[in-house]
Amino acid sequence: MSVKAVLPIAILLFASMACQLGPATASAEGAIQWHDYEEGMNLSLSQNKSVLIDFSTSWCSWCKKMDKDTYNDTRVIEKAQRFVCIRVDGDARGDLVARYSVDGYPTTVFLGPGGAQVHKVVGYKGPDDFLKDMSYALGEAGKPAPGPSSCLPWLIPLFAVPAVFFSARRRNAQ
Repeated sequence: MSVKAVLPIAILLFASMACQLGPATASAEGAIQWHDYEEGMNLSLSQNKSVLIDFSTSWCSWCKKMDKDTYNDTRVIEKAQRFVCIRVDGDARGDLVARYSVDGYPTTVFLGPGGAQVHKVVGYKGPDDFLKDMSYALGEAGKPAPGPSSCLPWLIPLFAVPAVFFSARRRNAQ
């Protein structure tokens, strides 16, 4: 196998490994404290705190990735202490899925202390992007730009490299 054929594969492997590396994750004792919906909403009212509602399902692979990567990040855990965090199983709570217009999983809905929706995130977000959403929901920052995870911009050009390589190879063969 030539170096030209191995190079695009090596670049893709390196980029995918770099995306897996990230900020440190927390141990179990430093985890987010999740509540069910009713308990969490009552806590929010009594403590006058904002609410973070995580809508997920047991079959959602992106939900599991968000649990592993985002909700275990020490910075996210620290900022989550400023919210009452509620976890909702979308399959079990169709009433809440309808109330908050959840169209896909994972979906995170942020409510202000009075219960009004202030922000909604549909889809997976890595820790860096999710922290921006949390700050926006708390009124600390401007609205984050919607878009792909932080790894995606690195991967797009990497898919173009093999395409260019193989199209050039095809031209040379003719």
